[in-house]
Amino acid sequence: MTGGRLTDFELELRLVGRMRLLRSDGVEITPKGRKAQGLLALLGVAPELRRHRNWLQDKLWSDRPPEQGAASLRQELAGIRRALGDASGCLSTEGGWVALEAGRVRVRLDPEPGDWELTGAPPEFAAGLDIADPEFEDWIRDQRAVFAERLERGGPPRPVPATAVREQPPAETLEEVQPSIAIMPLTLLGDFPDGSLVAAGLAMDVVGLLTRFRRLDAIAYSSTAAMPPGLPAREVGARLGARYVGQGLLRLSRTRMVLTFELIVAETEKVVWSQDFDRSSEDLFDVEREVASAVAAGTMVEIDHLERSRVRARDPNSLAPYALWLRGLDDMLALERQRCMDALGHFFRAVSFDQSYARALSGISRAHGFRWKYRWAEERDAALAEAEDFALQSVDADANDPGASAALGWVALYQRDHDRALEAYRHALDLNPSDADVLAEYADALKHGGDPEAAVPMFERAIRLNPYAADHYLKDLAHTHFCRGDYEAALRTVRRMRRRDLATRVAAASQAMLGDEAGARRTAEVLLRTGSVVPAETWVTMIPDRDPAYTDRLLEGMKRAGL
Repeated sequence: MTGGRLTDFELELRLVGRMRLLRSDGVEITPKGRKAQGLLALLGVAPELRRHRNWLQDKLWSDRPPEQGAASLRQELAGIRRALGDASGCLSTEGGWVALEAGRVRVRLDPEPGDWELTGAPPEFAAGLDIADPEFEDWIRDQRAVFAERLERGGPPRPVPATAVREQPPAETLEEVQPSIAIMPLTLLGDFPDGSLVAAGLAMDVVGLLTRFRRLDAIAYSSTAAMPPGLPAREVGARLGARYVGQGLLRLSRTRMVLTFELIVAETEKVVWSQDFDRSSEDLFDVEREVASAVAAGTMVEIDHLERSRVRARDPNSLAPYALWLRGLDDMLALERQRCMDALGHFFRAVSFDQSYARALSGISRAHGFRWKYRWAEERDAALAEAEDFALQSVDADANDPGASAALGWVALYQRDHDRALEAYRHALDLNPSDADVLAEYADALKHGGDPEAAVPMFERAIRLNPYAADHYLKDLAHTHFCRGDYEAALRTVRRMRRRDLATRVAAASQAMLGDEAGARRTAEVLLRTGSVVPAETWVTMIPDRDPAYTDRLLEGMKRAGL
């Protein structure tokens, strides 16, 4: 198959009808192997086009030992790179992740005329792609069901208005309620004096920090400590009603503390996350708190990711409030106009079941805030006022929910009430110092409030705690370095991103301020080719800097870059 140039992207992955991978000149380079095609399909619908290696192995080689699955994955990735040829850089594998480079690969999920069957039947998601692995079969069946439903109804469901009558939620199963986790006593190695007390204290600290995440129920440590030693995770989950189980091996000496921690889905006994935490044990109390905070944050990030994936392909009409909130969060974070409206519908429906559901109320606030920020609302002032109103309702509903205070901080920041914003974010961090999103937002508020130096270490900590959101954090960190006048650091930060297109303006402005105006214009051209660029003078009006000098300097850099 040949043809004219398709897009400004290097590759186009079409996942409707027969799966096809095309070069920009129209030549098809779809890999022949089923597992290679399955890998591309799994990546093509992933958030930010990336998946963790362990997740991919579970979907394609669930019947093999982990080391065999890892070897098979490496082999398939090598085959895909060969098929890509000169475009092999469009596939990246770093830090345990596999990704398609979003700025270089376009994924198509809209059917073309030729995709429809001769009988008039609608096309299928990845038609004919069948892989004999139960995990993959379950995944692709869900994807096909959702795709067929969207074709049948002609698009996503309309949002439910705020004035909707109070509904009765669907009958809740264990999967529909907020998840719970049981942190088991740590296994101790070493002859460190009072090591058993340190191990117990560390586990209890993790439980205590997890309780601050209002979206997770942490089972009391006294209950898990009463379980018989060596009990399988499935049995622990059944006895304590826990969807997840956390367990760890603690190696303790006079100089080092090394914790290997695992997060397990209780029902399947699959390890979905594992991490080593290696620290000096000179100041044992501070190290214990640091490790506990990192474990709690990493555990919550993984559970959030798993829970959102679990409901992504479900029919929203069948979801209970907690699952509706997850579905709304997933749609909102896509940063697309229609999906933001879908998110509003899910949040409003959750509130129709429970009018004091703080998380859904703060979700409505954020969605209205995004409508204002990204100019999706016809009446922008009204959208920002709605964002504030629902943030206040969220705080009233649950004053101890850090997400509610953070929503209020976000609105105050964009109203340019910096002192009020910083106060709200400080309160949110007091409620939960391990929440990476709140930490990153507080850092962003500090930057806009005039203290970019204090913001940098907070951004770096947020990136360590939540690698899933790293690109969004890095984008704001790059802008922070720009505010500091460290344009080299800004460019280094952009280069750390998987989706560098998110920071094109800051990158181009940084190059211009360094005197590389030719390079700046080449960078800016990537954005200008999209044909829908907001003029620099308009774009900077949405930056809530307390000190106008920061905004003026960014505007100068963008203008010198040709934006």
